[in-house]
Amino acid sequence: MGKMTEAEAEAVFAEIDADGNGEIRLRELRDYGQANGGVVDGVKLADFVRGADEDGDRRITLTEFKKFFA
Repeated sequence: MGKMTEAEAEAVFAEIDADGNGEIRLRELRDYGQANGGVVDGVKLADFVRGADEDGDRRITLTEFKKFFA
């Protein structure tokens, strides 16, 4: 998978973070996934959550998102 730039990762994060609170909840990811074939930048959502949610709180912060994609 190709890496995003930090700016690209921030833009995609903002698009998924529907309420703009700085965290992606699983519901936001699901809604985004339904509109985008269950995929974020070529990665299945389930694989992304397992790989990116470092602290296991079922929320993805911008820092976690950028570590995974950028």
